[in-house]
Amino acid sequence: MRTLNKRLQKDIENFKLNDLIQMLVYNIFPNEYKREYAIRRIQFEHWFDKKDKLIKDQICACSNNHDSTLIEWSKYGNQSPFKSYRDFLSEREDRNFRDFSNEISDLRMNTLGTYRRMRSPGLITINIDNMQIFFWSIICELSCKNRYTLTREKIEELARLCILKTLYHELFHHFTDVQSYITRKFRYDYFTEEALAVACSRHMVGFEAQNNTPFVSDFLNLAYSYTMPGYRDWVDYKSDEQFLLKLSEYIEIIDPLSQMGQEITPISESLLYAVFENPNTEFQIEFFD
Repeated sequence: MRTLNKRLQKDIENFKLNDLIQMLVYNIFPNEYKREYAIRRIQFEHWFDKKDKLIKDQICACSNNHDSTLIEWSKYGNQSPFKSYRDFLSEREDRNFRDFSNEISDLRMNTLGTYRRMRSPGLITINIDNMQIFFWSIICELSCKNRYTLTREKIEELARLCILKTLYHELFHHFTDVQSYITRKFRYDYFTEEALAVACSRHMVGFEAQNNTPFVSDFLNLAYSYTMPGYRDWVDYKSDEQFLLKLSEYIEIIDPLSQMGQEITPISESLLYAVFENPNTEFQIEFFD
């Protein structure tokens, strides 16, 4: 697999990547949100010292293994009921799946993002409340257990990767949505779909990481530590070959081409990048009311 072309990098900017980084790291919301979510103007600036280093003792409960933050999220306008990144990686009782004819993603409360099937276009939604809790609880775990000293620059880079993690996951759902219109043979399978979406996201975020320093690797290890059925199976597709072979099988192009001696994985890869680099999607940010 390869990095994406520069056009998609521009498209990602249209997904308000920089705005999302400001929301996650500083609780700063752009003008279009300030009136409705005025309480969110209480910012996180005081979490950093004069040398731009995170003051972990102010926000991280390093002696508590169950709740890694001291943050009273409602004070900052975040009404998510969750407390830790683990809440978004494990199975919950509020699972409520929708049929593929309406939605690709399920409607669990503990999601970072969702994808709505194409109605010209498709729709990717980021739940900023959930993502904020997901992100900062990982930051605290890194600060407490791994004892990293994190600066604004490092935290902003990790926030970028956190956002891209969800964006690429939902773009994969968009890709399979496109495939469902191309071939009648395609059959949606929730568990396979989510395993491949996570694996695809991890591959793409690996390309996006500007460096392979320990704090980046440790952040990604925690961010992808799924235990939910389906999602957790992404580890079976860690290599490019494993991922592309399973993808080829899932989108039903292995037969009959493979029986004729045709190499399949380059075709699957080309289809994937063709959609990723020309997505027919819109983007929105969602909050808990």
